[in-house]
Amino acid sequence: MRKDLEIFDLIEQEHQRQLKGMELIASENFVSDEVM
Repeated sequence: MRKDLEIFDLIEQEHQRQLKGMELIASENFVSDEVM
């Protein structure tokens, strides 16, 4: 039962992180000069 609570807590922490934060992922795509 203890492991279940630990896993639940980890999942809840990740859920809160996703709700409260913003994650920016750099892209390797190039855009045209018109877009810039």
